[in-house]
Amino acid sequence: MSDIAVMALVGVGGAIGALLRYGIGRWVVKNRRPSYYGTLIVNLVGSFAIGVFLGLQFEQEHLMANRIAVVGLLGGFTTYSTLNVQKVTMRDRESKRTIGIYLAATYIGGFGLTALGVGLGYLLHT
Repeated sequence: MSDIAVMALVGVGGAIGALLRYGIGRWVVKNRRPSYYGTLIVNLVGSFAIGVFLGLQFEQEHLMANRIAVVGLLGGFTTYSTLNVQKVTMRDRESKRTIGIYLAATYIGGFGLTALGVGLGYLLHT
């Protein structure tokens, strides 16, 4: 497959991921929850899914699918920039405790779910 075709597929995956992220964000707001709930959901789900794909990536033949899924779809789905904007703007609306829980859930939870996903992916691979 040509580099242009791969870039196009990664772009399509990224667009789909961004639309999924937007949809979850809208759903969270419609259910009268703070917007950072949506960011937390997509980042934790995305961390786990990326871990699973990385665990499956031990075979070279799956590298193309992983590139499209991880870089494209899940790269568009997860959002580091929104997380950082929310960290700054939350200080005016939320307690330090809430901000601390959010950040711990994001970073520690994301790391743990990625590790769990890698383990699951590796088990599925074998």
